[in-house]
Amino acid sequence: MSETPDPKTFFRERFPAQLNRSLADQEQAAQMAQRALAGMRSVAATIRFDVRGEGDITVFVNIEGGRSSAGDAPAHPPFLSIAVDRSHYEPLFREAGDNVLGFLGGISGMGAPIKLTRDRVEQIAAVGGTLCFELTGEGGFRLLARLGSAAPSESGDGGDDADTTIRVDTQAYRELREGRLEPQEAFLAGKIAIEGDMQRAMQLALAVLSPD
Repeated sequence: MSETPDPKTFFRERFPAQLNRSLADQEQAAQMAQRALAGMRSVAATIRFDVRGEGDITVFVNIEGGRSSAGDAPAHPPFLSIAVDRSHYEPLFREAGDNVLGFLGGISGMGAPIKLTRDRVEQIAAVGGTLCFELTGEGGFRLLARLGSAAPSESGDGGDDADTTIRVDTQAYRELREGRLEPQEAFLAGKIAIEGDMQRAMQLALAVLSPD
């Protein structure tokens, strides 16, 4: 335990210094928030969603100035295309809710929803290739995510179409998504299995975790 300073030193030096540190921390947080907001407002991009099976649907979510709207046609070449079988849609919704991109932050251990800034969109698109993500165990699901302008293969949502397959235990995924488990720890414990292009999986994680 540190020695208690004399009252004159405390009130003249220590206490004002603590207030100044608090202000500096808040200023830094505000600057980071402003950068993230500016990055989100500068997004002009499209995400494609395909639900395959009975009642096939394709929806394009177009983002302009950070604002999103759904349509039947893309406003831009999609930087991300996600395909899921109809039978896997409900489990996906149960795990992700309205934040359908939560699986990206989940497997990266963000512990928070990802923000779509211009830099992050560009980095995700630059990874390229097709990722198959499988949540294993009860309530699991599987989806294909194409990174870049090409859509996932029309042949189905199986892992044969993917450059990289990532399989995550359901409970581990929830802990990753909540930030209670580090991806490296989960990988070493066998709770995350990666098949195919390991480097592509790492590039995607770095893109998702890049500063806002």
